Amino acid sequence: MLQLLLVDDESYVVDDMEIAFPWSQYGIAKVHKAYSGVEALQLVKDHTIDIVITDIAMPTMNGLELISHIKKHNKSIKCILLTGYAEFEYAQEAIQQGAVDYLLKPLEHSKLALCLEKTIHSIKAELEQIASYEKVLFTFKEHLPVLKDKLLNELLLGKSFSDEALEDKLSDYSLSFRQDEDIFLMVIRLEEHFIQYGSSSLLLFEYAVTNIACELLEEDFETWHCRDSYDYLVLLLKAKQSDEQKDTERLMKELTHRCLQLHRNVNDYLGGGISVILSYPGKFRSDIRLMYDHAVAAIRKQLGNETGYFSALTEPPEMSSVSVLSVLYNPPTFIQLLETNQWDGFRDRLDHIEKAFNALSEQTQEHLDAIRTVIMTSFHYIAHRNTTLLSDLVGSEFMNRQSFHTLPQLMEWTRQFVNKLQEKLEKDASDQQQDIIRKIQAFISENLSTVCLQSIADHVALHPVYVSKLFKQICNINLSEYIHSIKMEQAVVWLRDTTDKIYEISKKLGYSNSQYFIKVFKDKYQMTPQDYRDQFS
Repeated sequence: MLQLLLVDDESYVVDDMEIAFPWSQYGIAKVHKAYSGVEALQLVKDHTIDIVITDIAMPTMNGLELISHIKKHNKSIKCILLTGYAEFEYAQEAIQQGAVDYLLKPLEHSKLALCLEKTIHSIKAELEQIASYEKVLFTFKEHLPVLKDKLLNELLLGKSFSDEALEDKLSDYSLSFRQDEDIFLMVIRLEEHFIQYGSSSLLLFEYAVTNIACELLEEDFETWHCRDSYDYLVLLLKAKQSDEQKDTERLMKELTHRCLQLHRNVNDYLGGGISVILSYPGKFRSDIRLMYDHAVAAIRKQLGNETGYFSALTEPPEMSSVSVLSVLYNPPTFIQLLETNQWDGFRDRLDHIEKAFNALSEQTQEHLDAIRTVIMTSFHYIAHRNTTLLSDLVGSEFMNRQSFHTLPQLMEWTRQFVNKLQEKLEKDASDQQQDIIRKIQAFISENLSTVCLQSIADHVALHPVYVSKLFKQICNINLSEYIHSIKMEQAVVWLRDTTDKIYEISKKLGYSNSQYFIKVFKDKYQMTPQDYRDQFS
């Protein structure tokens, strides 16, 4: 509901307007009264006034002056002028002072009503616009950390921005980094202790580590941080001192001290280690990509351990030679072992790789990534060859694990993975084989007069030799023996329950010679078919 202020030095005008007009019908909850411009200004300061209706001709402070003072205090207040003078110049000046309308005395209620409706509509439109702006602003502030993270990642990866576009983004995001300023860069990797808790807990640990780092650095450095594509934490740093106070060597020593303190604090407070690389100094933004690449190469060059480590780069590192883990690619490959269901051979191969890795003169993160990539490729291949997704076979708890910082972590995960994969594939294979057996048995029962190995193989779309072998393996009986036993069981039923002649039953069972049927029946039951039937006469 709105509040309105009536102002006129003639008190009866104000009092009559308050009583005579139905303000509440127009959404006016409270009507305030003032008999001078000075009194009106005080009421504006003391109350949340939305609309002011004021006379122009007043002593000490006239209506135009009052509007001018009100607009300095609050530009959103809507002012309507009321006067007995119809001169156009008053209306012009009123508009210039910010009045929304101009009414003449004696006041007609119909004109006041129209004026109020228009004014209130204007207020509501402005409130909606403000609400919309505030909503956008709130959404922007809520997503600001994500936007900052995205922009820094783009700069780390060398995305091209025009100087103007980048300056606009930095300003919008309240980031103080500017072109050609001296910067430093830190890359942080959370080690084994944190990774074992899973992705959701890892995000909390990353948040905690980032907070500890920012608290240690915020007194002397501007910080800007993100989480990169390797799941490392990256901090871009700029000294807060003026140009005259800057000393790169002194700042590197100070940052080295802070990084070591960060390393200790995380171990003490969070119970786990981090590895930290502090890059050599450079310029914003021309050197960011190279500084980042060198820092990442340095941290990936060394595997993590329980407590982590710290290293400072004083200059761009030289390229080093890396040994190939050749056992990873020698035959039989992981794919070949899985294709032939050599699960124990797969596990033995993991042991060989573990030994070869430990024998490397330089063990790097990229060696671990190579092992994981080759293994995962074989897992995906065997899953897709079985016409299913790998995630459907082993579940998301195995698939979601993306990074490993030590070989034991990777080996433990791989062995659990392969156990799960073997269990699921063998169960699926068993279910599939059982389904084939059921189809074979149903086909035999429905086609006793014509059934043979080739017709069965055609029915299940498999090679006859495989059908025969599979049936013996699953049912522990030769397929021909099974067919014979089914025929004999059916013969018993027809001899007992029908009046079909012996030769007719023989034909229905697929025997072209009834004498042969009699022979095999007697071999099975030690009596002829007729003797068996006579028992039920």
